[in-house]
Amino acid sequence: MKFILDENPTLLSSYIGYTDGKFHQVIACRGNSHVLKTYDAPDNAAYIDRIITPGEDGVRRQTWRFLASDLGVLSTRTEADAAYDPRQRPWYLDAEKSKRSVYTAPYVFSSSRLPGITCARVLADGGGVFGVDVSLSQLGELLARQRVTPHGTLWIVDEASRLVAVPGQAWERLIDDRLQLPLASDATDPVVRLATLAAVSDGDGPRAPRVADIDGAPYLATLTPMADDHGLHFRVIVAAPLEDVTGHITDMALRIVLLAAVILGLAVPLAMHLARRVARPVRLLCEEAGKIQRFDFSASPAIQSHVSEMQALATACEVMKTTIRARTESLLDTQATLEKLVAGGMALSAEKDMARLVTLIFQTAKELAGADGGVLYLMEGEELEVELLSLHAESLVLGGLSENPAPRVKVRPEIMPFLQPHSVLRHACEALRTRKASTTRDEGLSLFPTGLPEEPKNYRIASLITAPLVTRRDEVLGVIQLFNPQISHAEDADDGAPGQGLGFIGSLAAQAAVALDNHHLVLSLRDLFDALIQVIASSIDAKSPYTAGHCTRVPVLTEMLARAVHETTDGPLGEFYIATDDEWRQLWIASWLHDCGKVTTPEYVVDKATKLETIYNRINEIRMRFEVLRRDAEISYLRNSGHGQVAPKELEQEFAEEIRRLHADFEFVAACNVGGEFLSDGDKTRLEQIAGRQWMRYFNDRVGLSEEELGRKAREAEPELPTPETLLADKPEHVVPRMRAYPNLVDAHGNPVQVPENEYNRGELYNLRIARGTLTPEERFKINEHMLNGLEMLQKIPFPEQLGRVTEIATGHHETLIGTGYPLKKTKEQLPVEARIMAIADIFEALTAADRPYKKAKTLSEALGIMSRMRNNKHIDPDIFDIFLKSGVFSAYAEAHLAASQRDVTDIGPYLSQPDACEKN
Repeated sequence: MKFILDENPTLLSSYIGYTDGKFHQVIACRGNSHVLKTYDAPDNAAYIDRIITPGEDGVRRQTWRFLASDLGVLSTRTEADAAYDPRQRPWYLDAEKSKRSVYTAPYVFSSSRLPGITCARVLADGGGVFGVDVSLSQLGELLARQRVTPHGTLWIVDEASRLVAVPGQAWERLIDDRLQLPLASDATDPVVRLATLAAVSDGDGPRAPRVADIDGAPYLATLTPMADDHGLHFRVIVAAPLEDVTGHITDMALRIVLLAAVILGLAVPLAMHLARRVARPVRLLCEEAGKIQRFDFSASPAIQSHVSEMQALATACEVMKTTIRARTESLLDTQATLEKLVAGGMALSAEKDMARLVTLIFQTAKELAGADGGVLYLMEGEELEVELLSLHAESLVLGGLSENPAPRVKVRPEIMPFLQPHSVLRHACEALRTRKASTTRDEGLSLFPTGLPEEPKNYRIASLITAPLVTRRDEVLGVIQLFNPQISHAEDADDGAPGQGLGFIGSLAAQAAVALDNHHLVLSLRDLFDALIQVIASSIDAKSPYTAGHCTRVPVLTEMLARAVHETTDGPLGEFYIATDDEWRQLWIASWLHDCGKVTTPEYVVDKATKLETIYNRINEIRMRFEVLRRDAEISYLRNSGHGQVAPKELEQEFAEEIRRLHADFEFVAACNVGGEFLSDGDKTRLEQIAGRQWMRYFNDRVGLSEEELGRKAREAEPELPTPETLLADKPEHVVPRMRAYPNLVDAHGNPVQVPENEYNRGELYNLRIARGTLTPEERFKINEHMLNGLEMLQKIPFPEQLGRVTEIATGHHETLIGTGYPLKKTKEQLPVEARIMAIADIFEALTAADRPYKKAKTLSEALGIMSRMRNNKHIDPDIFDIFLKSGVFSAYAEAHLAASQRDVTDIGPYLSQPDACEKN
């Protein structure tokens, strides 16, 4: 520590604070009376050695030793219970946190009470912190010894423009620990005050010198930051009279002016002569420069001059012209390549078909590299598989859009060490491993077997570019290799752009990887969407075993009929065609979702096979009432027989007649329940007569019910028991109010859609009086409501533009050509052809399906007969129905999906729109 103080006279003291609390400090006196007085040291003391040692008893003892210049001890003083602990001092804590040298802001030293700065650093072994103190007075003395100019001076300020050190500034002992540095603006020295104001006016960074007027004299003032990574943020300001800096320059300028006047008089005649000699080459050089500025690099006459410098300039100009021409041509070539790269990248991002995408990737790379051929591999699982091989010299293309399949070459990267060193496959595996593009020059490069009957034995590969297709997730999707690329010959050119060609191919490979990755992502999302669609359709089929397969079979038949209509070249539909894959996909999605609304339709309504059926067939309840009436008749017969009031034979005849009538009435009610025949007005009258018969109920019918059932029962007063009940009843409890209204629903003509008042009416007589079929108006609307629900569901799906007509197609298959269908009563002009195609497919499948509970499967003749009548009634499109028949779609579908017993049509003539156009099928 003494050595450090001797080598740095500015330092006041050096010390070490240890982790155990020990403190050792050496203070340099240097004959400073203020220091000697502060520490009560002898006058001849050169150093003060201060040691604080913590004792085992917890008492910190402080020893002062006053040393001569030869380190002899002059006197010693010991003090008990020293309060100073280095581990609590800011310099110790800051150094311990940073693990490197730190500087403190100016503060009052604890022992000397003088203001100063501490520099501290953790010891190498971590056992403590070493520090040195510099008092602000010593720093001021150091500045006073600096002479920037004869009359210049410098001083230090902090970030707030407070004076840290000023030449000659001496500090006295301070009582208060808080140090108040004076502001430069309050300095008594006008140079310090005004120069500081001028120097800091532009902020904290280094600034060009500023001129300040101080007491009528110009001064130069400049500021230099001392900020570093150790926490020291001071600024040094230098100020000097302008005369100190520019005085000798003024004297020199006067002498130069006098000398120039003498020389000028002699040099003018000579200069005029030389100017004429030099003017011509200069003029030619100016013209040449103008041509270069216009990018005119045409040949020019050589410029000759006797002036060596001028000749050198002419030569340099010619070299510059040649270089600029070469660079310009190279730039134009690069620009053209970049345009190809950008155009190729845009084309890749827009391509959807995989085969075209693979071909486009390879063709773009081949054109960029000027290659003769190459190969494109794609990863299939963990194997690298050839997707496209092209050899221009052999007129050979395998894979991609060509008719020839790609070579059956699959390589696992792990076998790379076992491949021949000259095999292109080895380089492909290497690129897969390193994920880096590379160039190879090897006359012996060999191609893998193509699998062709005649292998291209004469094809030679002398150079090769290999680039992996790496995604942003660092996943390798494939590798592209280019054979004999012209671009690789530029790799060794001295044009300042080595590797530029490889960079272009690498960039294209990256774009190709993005395009392939996006393609895979689109396909995966498409597969996910398709799976969800099929799950919805399958759930509808699974929901009701009686319609199982309908949602699956309709898409098949729809596509078959759509292709037949698409291939028609004459007639009203001759101009209809489905142009793109997106339009076919649109039809496919619409056909799968055509009944999506049935997810919301109650199963028992869809499957309602009898009129009294809800979630069970209520005919058994009616039968039980007939059983009660028969029991009552038998009881009455037995009672009367016992009393002897009526002849037994007469009673027996009455009883037998009652039993016969009950059986006949029940069989009639049961037959009405089936709904197979049209119910006449007479039948309805007989039902009402049967319904009027009464039976006695003795038990409470309001126990064991749900809250909803009790609510419906509460619509009428509870009668006293026993109470008579009719055989067939329409009670208030049978009516279920509508839960959902459609106040704003209008059809295609702007008219409100007719919606039944009630959700359901399960009245027994009401249901048995259904004239045709088994459904009430409420239930028929509930089934038709699946179209409204489907319309609402599909409208909420954000289909992309290319699938924008899915909803229109899917929800139109129950409409008719004359506006009598549902849900929106559209007419033929308002229905797309695809919806009319699906309507025929939907009806034909429904008629011929063998899994409907309410009917037997129709034969072809029955189904086509019904559909012919529907055509005549303008319910289905006649032109599409004719194509359905003539193209053989109906028979092809029947072969695949109908039983042999259903396939009974050999002549389609009776079913065509024009009988004279009949054909055999």
